Amino acid sequence: MKKWKYYILVALLYVVAIVTIDLIERQSSGANIKSIGDAFWYAIVTLTTVGYGDYFPVTPIGKLIGLLLIIGSIGILGYIIGEITNKFNLYMEKKRNGFWGTDFEGHYIIIGWNDFGRQVAEQIFNSGKKIAFVVNSKNDIDLINDLFDTENCFCMFVDYHNFEAYRKVNIEKSKAVFVNFEEDTETLVYVLNLKKAYADIDIVVTCKNPDLKETFINAGISYVVAQSNVASRLVASYIFEPQVASLTEDLIASSVALNDFDIQQYKVITGNQLLNMNFKDIFWKLKTELNVILLAVSKNGVIRKTLDDNEKPELGSYLVVISSGSSKKQLEVIFGIKEGK
Repeated sequence: MKKWKYYILVALLYVVAIVTIDLIERQSSGANIKSIGDAFWYAIVTLTTVGYGDYFPVTPIGKLIGLLLIIGSIGILGYIIGEITNKFNLYMEKKRNGFWGTDFEGHYIIIGWNDFGRQVAEQIFNSGKKIAFVVNSKNDIDLINDLFDTENCFCMFVDYHNFEAYRKVNIEKSKAVFVNFEEDTETLVYVLNLKKAYADIDIVVTCKNPDLKETFINAGISYVVAQSNVASRLVASYIFEPQVASLTEDLIASSVALNDFDIQQYKVITGNQLLNMNFKDIFWKLKTELNVILLAVSKNGVIRKTLDDNEKPELGSYLVVISSGSSKKQLEVIFGIKEGK
């Protein structure tokens, strides 16, 4: 029997008990329950445990039925409170697990959680960006929420292969998706299926085997980072030019303090005052006014490090600069946009 049938049965029994008390009590000369309205009032006061005592049965049979109403009311009230509590707990559990989704836009998504993913997330958060995490363990949600500010952080617990659920993290409105799995083969198979579901998203992966880098690129992955190649280059640099290596490591990290320097990119959008200036003037303006160094320009994924002095930046291109944390706000005013993609 479905729940609503039980509800109807209980309601009918309750009404029968009330009507019976009314019929029995009104026949007694000393009764104060003298109408169906009085009986309903007594039952409601009993159900809500208020117990005013203004109406009560006086006949033996009326008292017996009243006792049943009292016991039944305790059960009904306990059931109602339990149901409300369960519904609330279920809602909060779903919210904690990301069931209701997020309205993040222009954010970044990290699929898979481990210590490496934590380090990547810290750099993104240091840039003031929002991240939606997709994990397949509820324990990871607690770890992530303990580490990061929930205002810029959203977590969703889901089966990684339930691609339809990714709409809840606004995957199609994200700037980039980082797939953070341990094994290269698992990552490759996964991103192929993810690309089938969401063809237009930009995917970033790391691979342990550098020989697979070309395979990932052919699979339509936007950016592939071979961990061993990056690590070996940095180690080699530390061996024969440690100061350069130290500076390089510092520049690729997001600036936190005002005197930290890092490499940033800013998109040239409509209304940017630099659109009407050539690269030579832009270089000197940024250097003299903000102590910011213009390094390169990027358009459609192609980076140019050699710039013509008289050339002007194109709408939609990115200017790559070295800047300190103290200059970020001023650069955002000039470009009318925050750093990043």
